Amino acid sequence: MESALAALTRLIEYPSDLSGCSSVRVKDRQLLYLCSHGNGKPFVVVLGFFSGQKEDVVTKDLIEPITEESKHSMSKIVVNMLSGEHQGAHIFFL
Repeated sequence: MESALAALTRLIEYPSDLSGCSSVRVKDRQLLYLCSHGNGKPFVVVLGFFSGQKEDVVTKDLIEPITEESKHSMSKIVVNMLSGEHQGAHIFFL
């Protein structure tokens, strides 16, 4: 019965090349995000917390999305890490 009540962690699978991502340490976890490149209005996409890898036909990186309750605080952390060209960027979460 107890296991039925445990919260399930939803993970997103990405191909194993996250080399274009930036990251910031939040406690003991690694928060991954991507910054836009180009001439338009800058934006940032927060992928979530790196959660390891899964071996399948292709190795995939596992990302734990940000909960609704944590989005505000995580956006503040990411904004503090952004370079000048991305200051004031719109923050999106997957």
